[in-house]
Amino acid sequence: MILKKVAALLAAGLCFIGALSAEELTVDRAVKYALENNISVQKDKITLDSLKRAKNHSWNGVSPSASVSANMLFPVAGDARQYDYNFSIQGSVNFALSPSIYSSVKSASLNYENGLLTYDEALRSIELKVRSAFYHLLYELEYIELQRRNLETAGQQYEQNSKKYKSGQLSELDMLSSQVKYERLKPALESAEITFANDLASFKQMLGIDRSTEVVLSGSLADARSFGDISVEVDAEDTPVVRAEKNSVKIAQAALLARRFAAWGPTVSAGWTYGKSKTNIANDFSTTNALSIGVSIPLDGYLPWSKGADSIASAADNVKTAELTLENSRTTVAIQIDNYIKQIRQIRSQIVSLQANVDLAQKSYDMTKDAYNHGSRDLLSLQTASDSLLNARTDLAQQEYALITKIINLEYTLGVPFGSLGKN
Repeated sequence: MILKKVAALLAAGLCFIGALSAEELTVDRAVKYALENNISVQKDKITLDSLKRAKNHSWNGVSPSASVSANMLFPVAGDARQYDYNFSIQGSVNFALSPSIYSSVKSASLNYENGLLTYDEALRSIELKVRSAFYHLLYELEYIELQRRNLETAGQQYEQNSKKYKSGQLSELDMLSSQVKYERLKPALESAEITFANDLASFKQMLGIDRSTEVVLSGSLADARSFGDISVEVDAEDTPVVRAEKNSVKIAQAALLARRFAAWGPTVSAGWTYGKSKTNIANDFSTTNALSIGVSIPLDGYLPWSKGADSIASAADNVKTAELTLENSRTTVAIQIDNYIKQIRQIRSQIVSLQANVDLAQKSYDMTKDAYNHGSRDLLSLQTASDSLLNARTDLAQQEYALITKIINLEYTLGVPFGSLGKN
């Protein structure tokens, strides 16, 4: 027995030393780690920068093209030319203007807006996963603590019953029954601890921190009891999903306009060429100085069976599909918001009842334990009261975790800052 106490003290001391060197991790700090170290966020940032560059340079379709060339020609034997060589140098500037330039600029701007929405969605999606995982770990810790306390209580009952059995105050059957319950609780606690260790390792990987880093989670599921009523003032039109679908409609409309410009729009082109050339039989350089202007009007788009006409029809179909998706998203988001609010209010009501149930179960256990010690209650009654108390506490912790999770998901759906709902 003395060795067990010494081992327990050593284990507690090691845990205390480890806690001093461990990093305290709040949910906000965990989110910060994830956003800084997540590989997918870094990739999305590169994609966003690329879209921004394309938007800023989308006007380059109106930029003139310029070129310079130099040539030296030497006729070979049998060639009819009379000169021995011909040297020429020439420069040109060309410019083209078409309605497609407008659609290119518009599409680049819309693609960048879509990139901003996608990047923000990626950040919020990661934050949602981190916060959900963080509170799930808190729930697992709460469950482990409940199992540990239950195991300690069962151990104390077993030791007390062993003493009573040895003194002849308790039957061997009752003593063995308390021992069976004590031993039966050990695997449940061990399983919960292993599950927590595995989930914590996955959580560290999500945050991008080393698995060997010791962390202490700072937070409590009991905070859910202080949440007030949820009042949603965000219109469904302002939610991230609907905003993204609205932008998708604009992108589809811009693509349709681009197809129409490509099939029907004229192209105005202009060019200027200037050059010098000289042969060995000429004393002076000859000059080339020419200006060209042209207009090109495509006609294939006016033929209903042409590729241009089919391309326009396909783009128009894409616009209709995007509009239908937008309408469906509006309905889906409105239903999700309404469901979350109803579920949150239901869980808040359940938490009040479950907290009262815990208080009653605790009082019942204390009274049963006192009666058992005085011999007016049997061991089965005490074990039943203990199990009822554990179940009541577990049910309360489950609903506290469920409430926090529902609020987080509602914040994600609404697009509001995490932690802004339910605060009094």
